[in-house]
Amino acid sequence: MRKELEKLVAIDREIGLLGHIGALLGWDQETYMPQAAGAERAEQLELVESLVHERFTRPELGELLSALGSTHENPGGDDRLSPDEKAYLRAFRRDYERRTKLPADLVAEIAKQTSLGQQAWAKARQANDFTAFAPHLERIVELMRREASCLSSGGNPYDALLDLYEPGATESSLTKIFSSLKAELGGILASIRSRPPLDAPFLSRECPKERQKAINDWLIGILPYDTERGRLDTVAHPFTTTLGSDDVRITTRYIEKLFVSGIFSTIHEAGHAMYELGIAPPPGFARTRLSEAASMGIHESQSRMWENVIGRSPSFWKRNYARLAELAGSTLEGVGLDLFIKGINKVESSLIRTEADEVTYGLHVILRFELESELISGRLAVRDLPSAWNDKMRSLLGIEPPDDASGCLQDVHWSAGLFGYFPSYALGNLYAAQFWDAMREDIPGLEKRIEEGELGLPLAWLREKIHAPGAAFTPGELIERVTGSALEARHFTDYLRAKYSTIYGF
Repeated sequence: MRKELEKLVAIDREIGLLGHIGALLGWDQETYMPQAAGAERAEQLELVESLVHERFTRPELGELLSALGSTHENPGGDDRLSPDEKAYLRAFRRDYERRTKLPADLVAEIAKQTSLGQQAWAKARQANDFTAFAPHLERIVELMRREASCLSSGGNPYDALLDLYEPGATESSLTKIFSSLKAELGGILASIRSRPPLDAPFLSRECPKERQKAINDWLIGILPYDTERGRLDTVAHPFTTTLGSDDVRITTRYIEKLFVSGIFSTIHEAGHAMYELGIAPPPGFARTRLSEAASMGIHESQSRMWENVIGRSPSFWKRNYARLAELAGSTLEGVGLDLFIKGINKVESSLIRTEADEVTYGLHVILRFELESELISGRLAVRDLPSAWNDKMRSLLGIEPPDDASGCLQDVHWSAGLFGYFPSYALGNLYAAQFWDAMREDIPGLEKRIEEGELGLPLAWLREKIHAPGAAFTPGELIERVTGSALEARHFTDYLRAKYSTIYGF
């Protein structure tokens, strides 16, 4: 079977190269591409995705999998294969089966329409014009329904989309988790609202983009993100993208009257990048399916841990605040460390998900989960999305967007066809808290070590336990291996109560 396995790996690596070429085109589209180049860029992405799909659906791959004993019922293949080889076959078959269910013309059309949709979304958001974007979104929703129908084999179509990002997740299982989480977050929020509000006016002080860039260049220097294997650029909606095993790029944005946005966007995306750069497949499987993340929820756990659990902690800023204040200039004039810590952890219902605090953030995600489920099922028409969005904002957060730019147009995800992705953000918080509890057990005095600047210490633990395995384990298997139990929301809610009872005194 050695010859068949080597052939499969070689084809997989070629597919991976094409994927990275597509990612490079997408990165350029969001960062430096001239506006007039959009139409041809959509055709370029369509071609690359078509080539990926063609290679993934060749009859030869099915023959190779069969020769290796891999079937739908037994994806790991022949019992004589090693555990690493079995893990690889499981990961490859999962993607192979998904690809072979999708018609080539549908894959090409999705690539083209989502490229055009992202460009239309960016213009519509800037102009606060949902009606200009609506036809693109209607087309994308239609394509997502077709994709879901192909993948679901008669089951719940939305389940098929969720499974793309969080293997094993279903609408039913997430509804159960999120219903409980919604109630817990509501209780914590009520306790916070019972206390006097925090006054942190420095949060809205103007900070020139030049100063913010200097702050982020400094931050990248103290975070254990390898800049020889990546770079930092600016975009409208921050993201991380992998263009190669040694090329993982991050982006951020600068809002002059909300300078902390750039700080935490950078830390967040660096967390994603450190995960990608830490994946270490076993010998012989570099740049294959095993070089990918276990799930988007696990991926998000890494960014949320660095951004919030570490990045908003007193331990991180006790060492670093003096330099930040120096770089920020008048923006932080007269602001001491204690006020800064309270300010960056202030809880307040807000319009924008990416700027939301740790308590209300999950409610933003639940809103999107519920709405995209309704869009895919057909219970909600695209034209009614703005009013449905505003209704849920009032219900969950007690506020209403003044316009669509700060409402249903704020996220890029639906224009990119990423239906089923949003729940990963809330799951990431849950995974992060449970991993953090396990890390604290393994590393006594962890917070003190971080205070002393030993950021490589948590990274080393994460590399060994979470990053290195890549896609060798499902998210359920990984959380069990690392923490000894299945995913439990209590770790996150306990973390929130401990943190915010200290800040707000409840």
